[in-house]
Formats: sequence, structure tokens, C-alpha cells
Amino acid sequence: MQITKVPLLNTPVLNGLVKAYLTQNEDLRSFYNFLPEIDAFEQAISLRKQFPVNREKLQRVLQQQHKDFLELYPEVNQSVQLIIHEQSFTITTGHQICLATGPLYFVYKIASVIHTCKQLKTIHPNFNFIPVLWMATEDHDFEEINHLHLFQKKITWQTQEQGATGRIKTQGIQTFLTELNEILGSSVYDLPLFEKLEKAYVENKNLSEATRALVLHLFGSSGLLVIDADNRELKEEFIPLIKNDILQQVSYKEVSQSIRSLVSKNLIKEEKVQVKPRLINFFYLDHQMRKRIVFENETYRVLDSNLQFTPEQLSEAIEQNPEKFSPNVIMRPLYQEHILPNLAYIGGGGELSYWLEFKSLFDAHKVFFPMLVLRNSFLWIDKKQEAKLMENKIAPSEIFEPFDFLIQKVLQQTSYSEIDCANEKQQVEHLFNHIKEQAISVEKTLGNSVEAEKQKTLKSIETIAHKINKASKQRHETQIGQIKKVKEQLFPEGNLQERYDNILWLQQKFGVSVIDTINSLANPFLKEFTIITA
Repeated sequence: MQITKVPLLNTPVLNGLVKAYLTQNEDLRSFYNFLPEIDAFEQAISLRKQFPVNREKLQRVLQQQHKDFLELYPEVNQSVQLIIHEQSFTITTGHQICLATGPLYFVYKIASVIHTCKQLKTIHPNFNFIPVLWMATEDHDFEEINHLHLFQKKITWQTQEQGATGRIKTQGIQTFLTELNEILGSSVYDLPLFEKLEKAYVENKNLSEATRALVLHLFGSSGLLVIDADNRELKEEFIPLIKNDILQQVSYKEVSQSIRSLVSKNLIKEEKVQVKPRLINFFYLDHQMRKRIVFENETYRVLDSNLQFTPEQLSEAIEQNPEKFSPNVIMRPLYQEHILPNLAYIGGGGELSYWLEFKSLFDAHKVFFPMLVLRNSFLWIDKKQEAKLMENKIAPSEIFEPFDFLIQKVLQQTSYSEIDCANEKQQVEHLFNHIKEQAISVEKTLGNSVEAEKQKTLKSIETIAHKINKASKQRHETQIGQIKKVKEQLFPEGNLQERYDNILWLQQKFGVSVIDTINSLANPFLKEFTIITA
């Protein structure tokens, strides 16, 4: 394989706010604690120590959630044992619990976290760094995660269950697995991942447990911990902050002010704000229900239900049943950092954009605000695609350029221009006119014969010119079609490959060792987009 690395700032994948963050725009400096640099972790470790977490409870929950994997993956067991120690810290990423890991960047996130922990251990050997995947098990938008794309086909699992996606039972998922199997065809026997995937969904009762099993199959040997925070014990630790948001609207005030400041500094446009806070940033979670909590007429209500509370009743409900209060995208990062001894959050550009709205929220709640690190990105180009690019003298790094730019480059290389053979026709005219004069001097009637032959020859030249132009045009249309096809394959539906294709596709196209390749190339601190050609 050939590796090409393109500076992220030279690609069109970053939004303006993340560009400002990576280029250390001074106007943004008050919205984060640390620069996303490996050297900044020394400062992060020092500050993090001032924000203790309940390590005993955290270890107990992790022990329970990983009990089926502690013997299978000794590295996971070691991570669980290390979490209790004050010199142990986590590096975290988070994601929805997509079926079969969903789009490729799910895997890229985890690889970025694992590499960061290894790199930090080398630099700071006296500390322990534990990779963590925070599963967004309480999200209730099942349509966002109930499918995957494989070879330009969308495979969807339909179920009647509702509520938090992590609680959805895997019973009935066999139809989805069968369709997946049929699309993979005979190659499924060469993909050990499919066997593990099938086993994970068949042997576990819900999507949360199945996702943990599948992810640990891929990354368990790295010591990765996969946490489901839809948990009563962990929510108990969060009670004061739940009350602050619901009863005092602290989150709404702080995040709204941060957004106004970002807009006033021209760091982001009002219509481009990634996440906007609500007065109350919690849902009520119960069985197959996850509904927003609102405050109307001095009463708290759960939308689309008969549930309502006075402020006193709601405060009591939070104390008695904290597990029924589910944070939205505003409060979930706060919850995560409140219960984990975390140093950094690694995510995509969209995630970092909304995290940059939250620092004052964390400060108000006296919660450590972690380093924000942009995850790795990869683009995989197979042999056929590579051949077409080489044939048209397009470098892998140029594939990010607009389609019109690539076409212009092809046309410039071939210097295509339509021919009319005017000079040749003029020479024929001159030659035949000379012959005609000689013919007439011998026999006047021969002039008509010569003229007829001249017209026939001129017509032949026009026919030849037309054939040349047609062939040249077809050649260029073929080249243009080739580039268009490659561009569409590498950016399906106009998206980055990583936001569309699945790891099963990648394994079938590039081999079962692609996870090892990703792990070996991941390093989010290089701030590069990695292109891999077969």
C-alpha cells in the first residue's frame, strides 16, 4: 500500500470554527483550556488532578458491564483494575450505537483514542492512560442508526421498539443479518468480522450489549473500555448537575452566552451554530419512552405524556430516580466528564464545534473541560480507482479538488481542440486547380472531371476530420466519465467515504488486516488526512 498524507487545512473537510481552533485563532482562545498538542497533556494532567471523580463507583460499574470480557481480553481487565488509581486517566471518544459499527469514522475515532493512549504512556510512563468509547445509548432517534451502506446498497433493520436505542432488544435482527449475508455473498466466509458481528447480535439481549461485544472484538486487545452510562449508579453522581439544569436553567444561560460571544467575534454565523440549548436539556426516560421535559405554567411536564411535576416533586423524582433523567447533546459531555477521569475528548469536526460552545458551562458546574482533539480521517483508493487516476495523471492528493478542476487538468494535459483541416483543404484546392488548368489546355471537357474529383477529395477530407474529432471527443468523454466515476465512488452521495461506507466493505476490498493498518497509521496530533492506495 502507498500512503499519502495531506494537511487537513489543505482539504475542504473542516468548518470555519474548527479551522480557527487548529490555527490557534486568538479570538477563540477563551473557549478551551488546552491546545490540541501532545505536549499540552502535562498541563492537562496537572489540572485534571484538581477534579476528583468517584473512582470506586466507576470501577464497579465498568466491572459489571465488562464481566463477560475480562478473561477473554486481559487488557480490558487491566484497564478496569487501573481505573481506581489516581495516576490513571482516560482518553475518550463517543458515538451512537450504529449497526455493525455504522460508517467508517466510528472505527477511526476509536483508533485515534488508542494511539493517543499509547503515545502518552511512552511520554509519561508514570501514569496510565485508558482508551474509552462512550456509547450514546440513550439517544432515541433509531432511524439515524438502524442501517448501514454496503456496496451502494442500504440495509435497514425495522423494529417496533422505541425509546433509548441502547435498550432496544436484538430479538428480530436476524432478517437484517440475513440480508447482510446475502449481499456479502461467498466472501462472507473470508470475513471473520461477520461471524463475530452475527454472534454479538444473536447472543446479547440489546443493542448496547451487542455493540460492546462487537467493538471489543475489534479493539479489546488494546484495553479499550466501552461504557454505557444509562446506569443508575452513575446517574446518582450526576444528580446535582441534573437539578442545576432543570430547576435553575444554568446550562441554557451559559451556552447561550457562549454562542452569542462566538457569533459576535465572527467565529461562527448564527445559522451555522452546531447545537443550541433549550431551557431544559433533559429527557424523561422510562421503558420505551424518551420525551422532553418542559416548564410551562409553573409546572414541569413530559411532552406527549400525562406526566407532570411541581418543582418540589421533580426535585424529589431526580433524587429518587436519577436514571429516568436522560441528558441531551448539551448535557451529555458534562455527564461524561463528571464521571470519568478524562483528559481529552477525540471527535469529528462537528463534535468539536459544539464542544467549543461548552467551556463556560463546565466552568459554571466546576467540571474539568478536556482537551479537544480532532480524530483521524482516512480515504481508501482501490487498484482500479488508482489506475484511472494514474492514467489521467491525477495525484491521490488532488482527489479533494472540485470535479471541474480535475476535468480541466485532464483537458490541459491532452491539449484537445477540434480540427477542421482548412489548410489541407486549401492545399487540395490549389493542387486540383493547377491540374484543372493543365487538363483544360489539352481538352476543355476534362475540366468537369477534375472538378468532380476535387469535390470528392474535399469531401473525403471532411469525413476524415469528422472521424478524428468524433474519436477525440469520445476519448475525452471516456476520460471525463472515468474521473466522474472515481470521484463519485470516493465521495458517495457527495459525502466523505468515511461517513458512508462500512468496515465490512473495507475488509472485503482491502483485506481483513485493515484494522491493523488503521491502528498503525492513526495519530490525530499530526493533523493530516491519510490517503491509502492499494
